[in-house]
Amino acid sequence: MNLEKFPWLTEVVSTYKNINFPSSIIIEGESGLAKNHLANFFAQKLLCSDDFAPCSNCNSCNYFLAGSHPDFCFLSADSCSSILHSYSKAKIDSMNSKKIEGVRALNEFIAMTHSVSSHRLAIIFDGHNMNVNSQNALLKTLEELPENKHIFLVSNKRKFFLPTIYSRSNIITINNPTADALDKWITDKGYIDYSTLDFAPDSTPLEIETQINNDMAGQYREITQNLNSYCLGEITTPDLIKFYKEINITFDEKINSIILFLKTCLGIEKDFYKTHPAITSLDNAKIDPMLISDLIEQLIEYKYQLLKVPSLNEQIGLNNFFQKIKNLFS
Repeated sequence: MNLEKFPWLTEVVSTYKNINFPSSIIIEGESGLAKNHLANFFAQKLLCSDDFAPCSNCNSCNYFLAGSHPDFCFLSADSCSSILHSYSKAKIDSMNSKKIEGVRALNEFIAMTHSVSSHRLAIIFDGHNMNVNSQNALLKTLEELPENKHIFLVSNKRKFFLPTIYSRSNIITINNPTADALDKWITDKGYIDYSTLDFAPDSTPLEIETQINNDMAGQYREITQNLNSYCLGEITTPDLIKFYKEINITFDEKINSIILFLKTCLGIEKDFYKTHPAITSLDNAKIDPMLISDLIEQLIEYKYQLLKVPSLNEQIGLNNFFQKIKNLFS
């Protein structure tokens, strides 16, 4: 398994190159940082029978790469290893990282003796979806894991798990690369027409790649330019509503884009983000960070109300928030 295309993982891989793996590892960081790839790489390394693991040539590696290793299983938000079905009578749709049934089956799997490799290992992907009951069920197993048994938890949220799970685990935090490192990665991937300026601040590498491959790379810049022009008074409220009406995203995504714009403005005002060439409306305007924060909270509450009352009028909602944005910049 090759991690060369994820250069931001190099330091972590080097750190764990020549050490004994702990029984429990939590890999956490934002979505789009190849944490699943890292977990699989470590799993293959532990299960490999070669001194230069992972070799990708031994029987153990062949089993792993074919998805049929008898000493390995996984849970994700939507599915699990087929082998786990033999450890539970629960319905198939309950066998995932969100439900306690999946964790219980994983516990049963880990308790069994290893067969092909000298280790037995499980990965819980999408660990940030685990509820308290699932975490407590896992905790009992973590408390009694021997040296040759390992459980990896992969989470898109930091500090999500119970404190007792953290106390029994090694933590690997994956941080987003710097803008310069991301720009180099984008170029090295062959996406020469793009840079980090085409994407929202804090966008992760794999999120950027997905947007490029789905022809959505210019969307952030287009939305930002229209909102910026509106804040400068260059376009009217009806113009902006027309733009949002025609753009091919859901209403929920439209609200998210407004929240993102305001968060970016707030980040620039607080020197958390660098200035952005597409957001010139902040050059001369003195924006109250508290008012921006309040408006962001109102938009988040509005999203919640949309879930309860999906029939809310889109144009009225957008008009209301656009007027509030205009007042911020006037």
